[in-house]
Amino acid sequence: MNVLAQIIGLMASIIMIVSIQIKDKKNLYLILNIIAKILYGINFALLNAYSATIMQLVGLAITIISYVYTKKNLNVPKWLTTIFIVVTIIGGIFTYHNIYSLMAIGCGITYALIITSKNMKTIRMLNLAQSSLWTLYDFIVHAYTASISSAFVFVSTLIAIFRYDIFKKKTT
Repeated sequence: MNVLAQIIGLMASIIMIVSIQIKDKKNLYLILNIIAKILYGINFALLNAYSATIMQLVGLAITIISYVYTKKNLNVPKWLTTIFIVVTIIGGIFTYHNIYSLMAIGCGITYALIITSKNMKTIRMLNLAQSSLWTLYDFIVHAYTASISSAFVFVSTLIAIFRYDIFKKKTT
């Protein structure tokens, strides 16, 4: 077990958990995601999980572009989201190692949809699917702290859904 990879994965996961609890998609949410993508990329590279490493690099590019658009109060164009999904699939094909690589590819595609969406409710729902896939994939590639933390991201996302999507509706 690579201790450095586990520590970096834990740091990335803590940052992701904090980002999920942000109410609105503004600069802080995206900045935290940029930092997490860098750390997760290093984590997976240290573990030789190259499909996941590529997904993090593509996700980093998507996040930076989304940040630029958000700062200008613009939506990321659908065609750009489509390009990122295609790049994710191509990256996944080139780094395909086994059937589990498909989980990393699925997470990359889901992330492209998450980060280019303006609707936090949609983001939280997609994040449920993504965090469940990452939990399993992380465990398979021995990213144990990331796996545990992905499970916490799943729970954190559920909490955010109840806080912002379910209980808020009942009080208004």
